[in-house]
Amino acid sequence: MTDVEHDPDTERYAYSPKALARLVLSYELRELADRAAGGVPTDSDDYAEPGEEVADALALVRQAQEVLSRAVLFERARHTGWEAIAEQLDMKKQSAHERYREAEQEWKDALQVPFNPTPPGARFPYEYLRLHEAAYEPIKAGRDLDEMGQLLDGLSHLYQDMQKRPDPIARLRLTERKAALLDRIAIEEGRPEAAAQAEEPRALAARLRAGIEGTA
Repeated sequence: MTDVEHDPDTERYAYSPKALARLVLSYELRELADRAAGGVPTDSDDYAEPGEEVADALALVRQAQEVLSRAVLFERARHTGWEAIAEQLDMKKQSAHERYREAEQEWKDALQVPFNPTPPGARFPYEYLRLHEAAYEPIKAGRDLDEMGQLLDGLSHLYQDMQKRPDPIARLRLTERKAALLDRIAIEEGRPEAAAQAEEPRALAARLRAGIEGTA
């Protein structure tokens, strides 16, 4: 592909709104799966702060709500009627429409105007991104999804046997790879939110390494 085809200001126009909505849904599903998988192991429980598990569970619920919203937007992008959506939500058609109409309109508007007004000289323009990052840069998002998907597959493989404690060294390596991937995204694309996301796996990696060194 040429550099023009990789230009984030133009590349999304090669995708239909339905394809972009599906990519965003996949991105949010990956985030949910990743966060949920991180809570499966018990070997770092002794290092957890009081109430940390509740906070983690609440974050999962919020992430799941985001997944649900993105699923609705994808269904609308493929012309699913509000009646069919409402049936799955176990609510009336009007209630479903009222709950998600603002999100749908915001999605449509952001496809046309992806950034909020950026102050002159702003250092990190992505902080003002109005459109979901996966829809703004679909080529990059697809590549990152593939790479992160490989990490998730590796983590899933570690927990195939729930009766067996996962290899701590393998888990450490995968966790460090995740932190490194997020750090790379933050640096290469100037996205401070990715650096913030890297803090969680980095902290987990530190606890895992301490546990390994403590039993050595």
